[in-house]
Amino acid sequence: MDRALTLATRHALATQRRNGSWLAAPAARVTETALCTVALARSPHPGADRAAERGRAWLAGGAAPQDHHPVAHGVETALLSLALETGGPIDMSHPAFTDRALSARARFLQAIALHTGRVTRGGTGPADLRALLVSELSAPGRLKRWTRVELWSAHALVEAHFGNEPAARHATRMIADEQSPEGDFFANPVTTALAALALQAAAPGAAAARSAAQHLITGQLPDGTWRFSTSDVWDTALTVRVFHSAPLFRRHGLPAAAAFLVAAQNPDGGWPYRSGVESDNDTTAAVLIALAGLHDVPGETVGAGLRHLAGQQMSDGLWRTWQSAGDPPVDDVIAHVVTALDRHSGRHRVRPAAARRWLTERLGAQGRWQAGWYRGLPYATAEVLPALNGAAAPAAGHPAARTLANTRNPDGGWPVEPGGPSVPAATGLALAALERGGLHDADHWAEGLTYLVATQRADGTWPGVPLMYGPRPLLSHFPTHTHAFAADGLFAGRRRLGATRAPKEG
Repeated sequence: MDRALTLATRHALATQRRNGSWLAAPAARVTETALCTVALARSPHPGADRAAERGRAWLAGGAAPQDHHPVAHGVETALLSLALETGGPIDMSHPAFTDRALSARARFLQAIALHTGRVTRGGTGPADLRALLVSELSAPGRLKRWTRVELWSAHALVEAHFGNEPAARHATRMIADEQSPEGDFFANPVTTALAALALQAAAPGAAAARSAAQHLITGQLPDGTWRFSTSDVWDTALTVRVFHSAPLFRRHGLPAAAAFLVAAQNPDGGWPYRSGVESDNDTTAAVLIALAGLHDVPGETVGAGLRHLAGQQMSDGLWRTWQSAGDPPVDDVIAHVVTALDRHSGRHRVRPAAARRWLTERLGAQGRWQAGWYRGLPYATAEVLPALNGAAAPAAGHPAARTLANTRNPDGGWPVEPGGPSVPAATGLALAALERGGLHDADHWAEGLTYLVATQRADGTWPGVPLMYGPRPLLSHFPTHTHAFAADGLFAGRRRLGATRAPKEG
């Protein structure tokens, strides 16, 4: 296990960027490549047709829609059909598309289908879609900036379809106001492709349309794909949280990582999941957890972060994921905020008792915790337990940890969800959850640690699967996350076994 931890720590240090952060492109999936292909296939910009052809070649080469959720499967199936122009209706008839949190996916698909002349099954009619988009854009309450761009983009496509040129032109001006000098929108290819499609439809000769198309062309990877947004701040906070106890990491990686996190703080005191976008409560809490106990972090940095969380607390004592009125509280975000407040107790007056009660009630009502940003029982259990202040019964362990322990597979590993195949990231998270839940059954630890050591590659990494939601309910695989989650289990095992010597540095 010492050797495995040494290899994992070396890999973390080898992949740290010069500015102290970690950032890795996620694995390719249908969503981004299909959507960018659709946008460029309708652009006259030089090179757009060639880029679209390369995108179609990758999609036709065996790209498969995700199938863990009916909306994820429906979205990727529809986008694949639109990009490859295979015909047939765009199917949004599954009842899951009507879910309040997921209905936006249906609206964007309908707008694209309407623009491209494709028949749809399910959803609302064109006139109702038109009215719905107008209503959402004029509704009170704060929207995330990229959500606003995506709504204006859908609105522009629909108004152009109905021949309302003034409304479509107005929408493109609202879109262009959010465009970066590089032509993208928040470094997110989903938002950028939707905006490019809308700009080309409603303002084809405008500089914003040309700039968006050029950005998509230059952002295409050699394999013909486009990838989901990266998350340098989140990845760095996660890496620090996991590796901070390794002496090699503390000497060679931690100082620069902490400096990066301090510099990444937004003027409002919070932290964004990636540099340059607005703060969110989950990342703010995760960074505060990562910075806890570090000596060279300015007190004002932590103080501003705590004040930001205090200002984001709602009247019921909970927190939303983002600062947007449309985002409900979710288990992992609430737990991260409570844990961050606990780690910095004495430096704030925020009362987390209501949030702690809410987490306990959620477990009772659901029988488990459900994370908002990662799929799987291991992540939700591992991330929520620290917020309960060690409430586990010393002998038997916390009930949530016992439930998780019982989902272990015969090969010693844990699945993302009960009944699935074992996954290194899920196994690492499960072992971390057992430690946090006070479950000390040696059989689980021996089998789980053996599985992690056996599945580690020679370069210190582990194979991974898509785990992070974005945009929900689609999943992305970030190698940095897999690495941190698997290593977290090894560090937990090392503490559990009471080892005294540090991993070798040789």
